[in-house]
Amino acid sequence: MAIRTVSRYMLLALCIGCATSNAGPLKQVAVIQSYHPQYNWDAQYLQALQDNMSEKCQLTAYSMDTKQLAKSDWPEKAAEIQQSIRRLAPELVIIGDDNAFSLMAESIAGMGIPVVFLGVNGGRAQYPFIDNPLITGVLERPFFVQNVRHMRKVLKRDKHFLILTDDSPTMNNAIGEFFGDARTMVIHGTQVDVLMTNNREQWLHAISSASERGIDAVIVGTHHTIHDHNGQHVSPEALMNEAWGQAEVPIFSLWDIFVGEHKAAGGFTVSAYQEGVTASRLAMMILNGTPISSIKPLNSLSGHYVYSRKGMQHWNIHLSSLTASQTTFIE
Repeated sequence: MAIRTVSRYMLLALCIGCATSNAGPLKQVAVIQSYHPQYNWDAQYLQALQDNMSEKCQLTAYSMDTKQLAKSDWPEKAAEIQQSIRRLAPELVIIGDDNAFSLMAESIAGMGIPVVFLGVNGGRAQYPFIDNPLITGVLERPFFVQNVRHMRKVLKRDKHFLILTDDSPTMNNAIGEFFGDARTMVIHGTQVDVLMTNNREQWLHAISSASERGIDAVIVGTHHTIHDHNGQHVSPEALMNEAWGQAEVPIFSLWDIFVGEHKAAGGFTVSAYQEGVTASRLAMMILNGTPISSIKPLNSLSGHYVYSRKGMQHWNIHLSSLTASQTTFIE
């Protein structure tokens, strides 16, 4: 995987994979990332696209870098990438995550280019153009119910769980679709509360005080838009490292990228790689002649069990032999 960097805030392009010498003409496919290729989520789905498409496609990826680029600069970056797409004239464009999707999907479809998305948390309410006959893809949906059911079996304590996330577009969309305006719900007989905040102190206090408030476990969502009392952004790694040291109850995760030492212990998680696999299959169907208008957007298909051995030891978590046989272990 070769990466060509123009500058930190200029276009970042990478070409993924090559065809074998006896293959037919490569199909040109562009990939637009909301984030950057070094970010774990992006790296995993890019790997899935490479693994599943590189023999027949030339994949050229563009990074919006929205985790580091000021929001006021996003439209300019989007316009820059759109110009590159016009010059490339790909047969199909794959768009990762909400930021790029919201800014570019409709205009690219307006060029007559099919769009396949992945990692998008919003739905028709946020993106009416999702029904465009040239747009389809994978709606990223955390496995709330499956996690609660799994945690009830693992913990043998099932009275009260807390879902703790940042107050970001990603989580507003995901929480809003499942919980609506409610911030507490009973799932499989367990009370599940939701707290969304971008305040570091409030986020950490929710974890450190969970046990005394009768909460049996915390399930974390994304935590990338959290700031301290001085308004300084707090890195997700630093935040989870603090949470690890303060939590008296186990921390689980809705995403596999947040599982590991000094992070969440595990859970039934969304996999960036699997989202990429699904998107690549949809893309290849379209490139092989299936009308995109016949392929409706679908929800995340396959979660998986992921656990950190050190996290399990830290919180004294034990899995059944059946669950362990289906689990990917870190460390």
